Amino acid sequence: MAMSELSSNKHKALKVSDYAGIEYANTQHLMNIRVTEVAKVACEQSVFFARNSHNGHYTLSALASFSVKQNLFVNNLQWQALYTPVCMQVYPLQLLTRAANSRDYFIAIDDTSKALNESDGQALFDDNGNPSLYLSAQKKLLESDLNNDYLSYQFIEKMTQLGLIKGIDIVLEFEGIAAQTIQGLSTIDEDKLKTLDDNTIIELHKLGYMSVINAMLLSLFQLNALVKLHNKQPHLNTLKQVKLMVSNNLNTL
Repeated sequence: MAMSELSSNKHKALKVSDYAGIEYANTQHLMNIRVTEVAKVACEQSVFFARNSHNGHYTLSALASFSVKQNLFVNNLQWQALYTPVCMQVYPLQLLTRAANSRDYFIAIDDTSKALNESDGQALFDDNGNPSLYLSAQKKLLESDLNNDYLSYQFIEKMTQLGLIKGIDIVLEFEGIAAQTIQGLSTIDEDKLKTLDDNTIIELHKLGYMSVINAMLLSLFQLNALVKLHNKQPHLNTLKQVKLMVSNNLNTL
């Protein structure tokens, strides 16, 4: 991405394609989501903790493929899941700050995005250079997502504090070729969760975290659905089964 501040002078003529979200998702095997989205996403995708390659912090991510730069939920320019993550809804826009730890936010746009053109889609500005209704709605969505990003940070900090994040390896067993292992993902440590005292469990309930924790644990069963999607692709090696193993490797995926 090549992000720059959105400007009516520079970007007045641009429109965002109706397929912008698909264009973004198509190459995302891990999709960044917020804690407020976990329950919705977990109905169809496995949700994990993943390390941010830029700062090393954990993020919440939905697994969309067993291969890098591939998304099995995109087919013929259609998103196959019922819920569309906010990261798809806002692309190619982001809220950025002018300096570290600053509250001076501005809307930035990915100037290199193939979703941008001057003929088809949603206009960013009207003829007078004022924000379009589309851009105004996107701004509200971005501001809401910023708040949800902080809520996600709080959830991850609590899980880290309680030692509830457990590294795992996903072992892929194929027909006819050697097994492969995906590393760098983590999930909730269910055994550690069972050892928490009653007061801590009550606190997690009050914070709304127990529902998120349970959704993440249940979402692991969606790996079976992902295997089925994988095996529908004729150009991919057939997967026999997927195994989860505890890992001490917490490097980035």
